[in-house]
Amino acid sequence: MHGGGGGMEKNHFWGVKLDAEHKEAKWENTTTENPDECTVCSHTLCVRQAVLGAEAKDEVHVIEIETLGYQREKIKMPVCVIKPGGPNVVSMEVLLEDQKATFHLTKGSGPVYLNGSHQTETAVLTDDYADESIGEEEGEEEEDEEDEIEEMPVKKKPRK
Repeated sequence: MHGGGGGMEKNHFWGVKLDAEHKEAKWENTTTENPDECTVCSHTLCVRQAVLGAEAKDEVHVIEIETLGYQREKIKMPVCVIKPGGPNVVSMEVLLEDQKATFHLTKGSGPVYLNGSHQTETAVLTDDYADESIGEEEGEEEEDEEDEIEEMPVKKKPRK
């Protein structure tokens, strides 16, 4: 089975606060299948801003992401460095499509607010895939029968 017609997309605001008490935030939205409703839902997170809270101490704040990259390689990398006295809003674009990630406040005590959008796409499952698989299997059987027919010796009709 795979997604077919009738898909629906929704966008939602997303945000987290990182500070001395909550130094990490997990993103765990990956594709889910609902067999009862015959749907599959995929998730995309796009982090667009980091905002330094007005009450932040005069120190450097570093936000790091931990996730899996190409060929499931573990990646741990800073995505934002922000300090009072500079711009308090940093624009960025961190895109996560159907994968888990953890955001860490590795330096500073915050608060630092990350915000962006959480997009869901729900698709209705169809039987096309199952039909295609069955069709392929039947086609293979027909080919096998044809091979068997070709291998049988041809009977000659007697001449009169």
